[in-house]
Amino acid sequence: MLLLEGGRVLCPDGGIDALRDVLIGDGQIVAVLLPGEGPADVPRFPCHGRCIAPAFVDLAAQLGDPGFPWREDLASGSRAGAAGGFATLISSPATLPVLDRGAIVDHLVQRGRVAPGARVGVAGALTVGGLGQELAELGALAAAGAVAYSDGGAPVADAGVLRRALEYARPFGLPVIVRPGDPSLEQHGVMHEGVVSLSVGLRGVPEAAEEVGVTRVLALARATGARVHLSHVTTARAVAVLRAARAEGLPFTAAVPARHLLLTDAAVADSGYETRFRLMPPLRPERDRLALVRAVEDGVVDVVSPDHVPLGRVEKELEFQVAEPGAVGLESAFSATYTALAGDLEKTVRRLSLGPAAALGLRPRVCPGAPADLVVLDTDWVGVFGAPIWSKGRAEPLQGLPGRGRVVATFVGGRLAFDAAGR
Repeated sequence: MLLLEGGRVLCPDGGIDALRDVLIGDGQIVAVLLPGEGPADVPRFPCHGRCIAPAFVDLAAQLGDPGFPWREDLASGSRAGAAGGFATLISSPATLPVLDRGAIVDHLVQRGRVAPGARVGVAGALTVGGLGQELAELGALAAAGAVAYSDGGAPVADAGVLRRALEYARPFGLPVIVRPGDPSLEQHGVMHEGVVSLSVGLRGVPEAAEEVGVTRVLALARATGARVHLSHVTTARAVAVLRAARAEGLPFTAAVPARHLLLTDAAVADSGYETRFRLMPPLRPERDRLALVRAVEDGVVDVVSPDHVPLGRVEKELEFQVAEPGAVGLESAFSATYTALAGDLEKTVRRLSLGPAAALGLRPRVCPGAPADLVVLDTDWVGVFGAPIWSKGRAEPLQGLPGRGRVVATFVGGRLAFDAAGR
């Protein structure tokens, strides 16, 4: 057993926000106690001046394993996740080979169980090869241990295929993770289409591509009754569509990348075309950033995602328009969200923990009998975002910017998976 001693316990689902000691053992929370009530003969983990909250969940981490070991692997990705406060990572099926067969999923599920940092679950591919043309064997993927379906960061271009996928996925009860977009409108674009793209002479991705994608996904979710998670929402117009769907009562979850709450497309020009700002979906103008922050604050968008897409030097040290889109995000997601929400810790925890967990049918709580998936946070820390330490990816768009809040420790099933003090 271990006693997390003297911390501010924040459990939004359980209505707790008070100084408490948390006793953990056998992978679970044994008791939540008043300070000083814990047994005297157990080891202690000091949390004075810190916050203890449910650990975070990422629904779409690209971990590069199998097939892209120079980008990331299960070991480095799970350690980066734990360093960012994540107890659970769902690995994207965008690997080599694509996770579209039961045997491949089963192999990764078994390896994910012994990951050294955050635990790793698996999303099975929605379509064969992630190409959006032919449905994968969704039942076989679920039987092999997949906890969601996804085609990674690729939108399903054919609405008929997406509708059939949602219909076939519904009986298995697993969420379908979709990036809302229209490939025909996005093709050849490398940044947001607008004033900045025109001024620097780069091809743009119109906001209409995302608005069309969100509208289509929600219409098909309404028609099929499937569980849908929209993985990347980045525009004010998309938020308006989501807001109307919430008012209608349509069930869905939606995520915004954490970095999009702080950055705008001006970073591309201001940085001299640094490829760490080459992202998909791209960074948007200030009006969209503000709309995203408001949507996260009021719950129209109920998930903040790290959007962790680590890439190697061979993919990023190129001209902006030919570099691969993507950047790391696991280690900075908490600080980015906490900073963007002006220090609102409860909403930060809700969007990084409760929201994504709900998409998987989970309910993170700090209460007796719950899994001891906990994060210890220093909410007083103020500094600048640094380079990633644990991830193999080096492209961090937030590097050098001011931020607040940091992860002190992460417990995964009662196991100390990350400790900033190196204990």
